[in-house]
Amino acid sequence: MIDFRSGVNMKTRLRVCLAAGLLAEMTSGPAQAATTAPPAHEIRALANYDTSGDPKAALQRIDAALAGARQAGNVDTTDLLLAEATRGEALFWLGRYEEALAVFRRFDARMTAMGQPMTTRRAEIVNNIGSALSSLGRLDEARAYKLRALELSESLAGRDSSEYAAALYGLALIDYRRGLPLEAMPKVQQAATIATAASLRTGRNAEAPAIYGITLSTLHIQAGDSTAAVAAARAAAVWASGHLAQDHRLTLAALNALGAALNDAGLYAQATPILRRALDLRMAKNEPDARDLGYSFNALAYALDLAGFSDEALAYYERSAAIFEKLPASAQPMSGANVFGQIARIVRDGGQVDRALMLNRKALAMARRLASSSEDPEVLRAELSLAKMLLAKGELDPAQALLDHVNAAYARRALPTNLDRVSGLVQRAAIDAGRGNPGAGMVAAKVAVAPLRAHLLDRSASAAGTIRLRNQASGTFVVEARIAIAAGDHETAFDALQMAGLGDLQTAFTSMDAVADRHGPDAREAIRAYLSANAQLRDLHKQRDRELGLGQAPANESASGTAHRIAAAEQRLRTLDASIAALVPGYASLTGFEPATLQTARASLAPRQALLLYGQDAEGLVIMAVTRKAVTTAVTPIAARHLADLQRRLRASIDDGVLTEGRSAFDRGSAYQLYRILFPEPIARALRGSRDLAVLTPGMLASLPFDTLVTEPPLGDDADPEALRKTEWLLRRHAVSTLVTAGSLSPVGKRGSRPRGFVGIGAPLLDRTTRQGTAGFEDSVETALTQLPELPGADHELHAMAQSFRGEHRLLLGAEATETAVKAAPLAQAGVIAFATHGLVGGAYRNLVEPALVLTPSGDGEDGLLTAAEIAQLNLDADWVILSACDTSAGESENAPTYSGLARAFVAAGARSLLLSHWPVRDDVASRLTLRTVQTARGGTSRADALRRAQLGLLDDAEVPGGAHPATWAPLVLLGD
Repeated sequence: MIDFRSGVNMKTRLRVCLAAGLLAEMTSGPAQAATTAPPAHEIRALANYDTSGDPKAALQRIDAALAGARQAGNVDTTDLLLAEATRGEALFWLGRYEEALAVFRRFDARMTAMGQPMTTRRAEIVNNIGSALSSLGRLDEARAYKLRALELSESLAGRDSSEYAAALYGLALIDYRRGLPLEAMPKVQQAATIATAASLRTGRNAEAPAIYGITLSTLHIQAGDSTAAVAAARAAAVWASGHLAQDHRLTLAALNALGAALNDAGLYAQATPILRRALDLRMAKNEPDARDLGYSFNALAYALDLAGFSDEALAYYERSAAIFEKLPASAQPMSGANVFGQIARIVRDGGQVDRALMLNRKALAMARRLASSSEDPEVLRAELSLAKMLLAKGELDPAQALLDHVNAAYARRALPTNLDRVSGLVQRAAIDAGRGNPGAGMVAAKVAVAPLRAHLLDRSASAAGTIRLRNQASGTFVVEARIAIAAGDHETAFDALQMAGLGDLQTAFTSMDAVADRHGPDAREAIRAYLSANAQLRDLHKQRDRELGLGQAPANESASGTAHRIAAAEQRLRTLDASIAALVPGYASLTGFEPATLQTARASLAPRQALLLYGQDAEGLVIMAVTRKAVTTAVTPIAARHLADLQRRLRASIDDGVLTEGRSAFDRGSAYQLYRILFPEPIARALRGSRDLAVLTPGMLASLPFDTLVTEPPLGDDADPEALRKTEWLLRRHAVSTLVTAGSLSPVGKRGSRPRGFVGIGAPLLDRTTRQGTAGFEDSVETALTQLPELPGADHELHAMAQSFRGEHRLLLGAEATETAVKAAPLAQAGVIAFATHGLVGGAYRNLVEPALVLTPSGDGEDGLLTAAEIAQLNLDADWVILSACDTSAGESENAPTYSGLARAFVAAGARSLLLSHWPVRDDVASRLTLRTVQTARGGTSRADALRRAQLGLLDDAEVPGGAHPATWAPLVLLGD
């Protein structure tokens, strides 16, 4: 160490102070162990002491050393001042900003009075004065000190130094506190770039790139750019894992930030294991930091909440809230207000409106008390949430006052696509409608949603960046639909409900169809290759996140095989995109999904066909029934929790039926309640003349088996097969298919598929001996494969199905049903492809992170699992893909959205419609249902009605054991037609 008094820099140290809402997540470094050195040596050692890791212990050590030094009386004055400055830093990390500020100012004044030269350490204290002032909300004074620190660091260490980066970062945080995150963002990005290069060059200040990356991710989230947020957080986590200890507070903070960013992008299945690991590591510490635990509980709760596990999420939210409330007022983080807001939303979904209103008021009061600006993001978010509650209760004046402030602030601080900004404007439009002017409200709402709508429909926008927006923007579009219905504008309401149900499958189906009909096979192949490469890149990102979540990230990221594969995949996407642009002029606009117009949809409907759209928001359901003759709308007020509970009861009855092979009771009461909710009288009346019913639903409703709804009060015993057969199922009135998009309706007169070949794959052979326990865990996929039942009917099913199709037949059965054979088969020549095998849900087993179809393992390195990523890389041109397997309609993981897994993969590969399973299908039932559906569809019957007839045949057949139970006859769902 070089003596400070010589004017030459000591070992450089990072002292970065963050905004109050970010501070606890970004403190760094473990405290060093106490020493028994003489007082003078101990005091000098404190000049270079990192207090951020355990500031409480650090303060105790410093106070003891200072007391000893003063008693000894022979310690250099400058060394004492340096130790005092370090004490100020410990006070700062403890949230004692006034005390820290006094210490820093005293140090600066004494050094000036002693005539000491300006060095990087003194410049660092100048920066810390600015940080303390910033934390106290004295932003004008703070800015003056930060500018001075920036000038000093540039002259003393250069613009490429970590000191310069720290001062620049401090200025960015002042911009943030002033409510200007968009101005802060480029400064943080520049600081991160400088700090990373400086740390790699000098081997010092490894904490800085992680801190700046975490902050940058947070700013991107607040600006509404989920893609950039994930990228910044992932870079911070990779850096921290490679340059800091695995249990370093910054490593854990970076993992938490990555989980939060994945949450924001809607990738809850990827976020959850990362957040659980961060929480486990924090709780494993001897004296875990309370605020850190609060942040971890909150982030994990959010992931579970949006994945549909609200009960488990509520428990974590409440633990987080309890921690934050117990902290001293000066140490409470701003995000505590957000926690109370999340609890309020969950209890409101449960119908507890008054309690939710109380919690929203509490959240706003806390946010306003802690914020240094009335435009702090948490203040605005709390005001928006409270305004929504007041609007729901009809209290328009106080709701408008809040919204006017929120909207003015977001106009200055957020992108036009920011969900909160759009939501605030749409809620304000709803007030106009509520005051009796729905026309003006509708105009305002359309203007507000236009930028978000365009972003969601843009093919060039990153899928990861729009997933969260698609999910969470659904309610905002439903509010737009409500306003449009009140204004009598069915066209706008139709568009809004389509946007509310927007998902990944829409863009995939549209992209393939748009180029297939206009630009020939080369363009189709280029699009297919692009979708396949995009799926592969998504899988690689999941793999790297999984490595981070398990603590398996390499110390040297540049040497990571996953990193090299990601870079290669990104380059391949760029190359493919360029080749598509050359083949298809105007490709980006051509393949972007565009909702159908109401006029086009009605013209595409057959005389006895209807289109049914649902939208769900906090108030309940908005429903639209469309036929060639009329458009009918209705609303059903219902708490989200009540609707979800009814669906869970229905699914529990089905699960029991699966386990008992149809010999258990079925909850027809819940099925009837659901029918009354989903088909209120105006809708049911409008659909009476319609046989085929194409349904477009958002969220959890997409997993509802509509066929099993009961249209009349049930009679008899729920466990009596005869009573079940006599039940008025919706199946007896309508043939239901799940619609991908309203625009995917086939125009009248153009239905029917080309008479091309058939490929059947299935009846795999499982080598139970060689697979037994190979993973060493009972919950591993290898162990699970040994317990899967044989499929004796699969061989017969596929042979019989092959005879039902004209053209060439190709069967890959038993020993031939391998991954290698499937990948080598000329699948693009088949109009119909059928799989009769087991399907596995991603995340259901320890070492399976994505869904897969089970095939016969081979000796050429293939494991016998055809994963979603591998499926997406197949080259298909199929009118119909039949997946006669277990849970093939499930998401890409246990808590992912329905149809996001195998279905999305087959769509990416080139499938246009799919026959999927909602739950495990009995082997004997699978062959009967699929074969009769295919045979009936060949005669010109619609696929939906062909499936309906096959189901009715099974339901009415008293010779089939358990055949009257919906678990037996209703496992299949038609996606597209």
